[in-house]
Amino acid sequence: MQRFIVAQPEAVEELFDKLRIRARDNPKAWQRLVRATDRAHARYLQVGSPVARGFYHGLLTGYAVALKALQGKMTGTGRTSR
Repeated sequence: MQRFIVAQPEAVEELFDKLRIRARDNPKAWQRLVRATDRAHARYLQVGSPVARGFYHGLLTGYAVALKALQGKMTGTGRTSR
């Protein structure tokens, strides 16, 4: 799995592709997240200033966290190690 850094345009495209694939598998459950991501992705592509792109990249990063949480892939699931 490739790791991305903040503000790397490829990271945005990777997230967008993953969401589309998940939504295709279960459209009803993912509908709101996909709509929000579609809007943020479109705006990310439209804005020109680095500050505005940074804002939408941050928003999309938040959606990536939501994607991981919905997939059950978050670390720190509340279990403590002994």
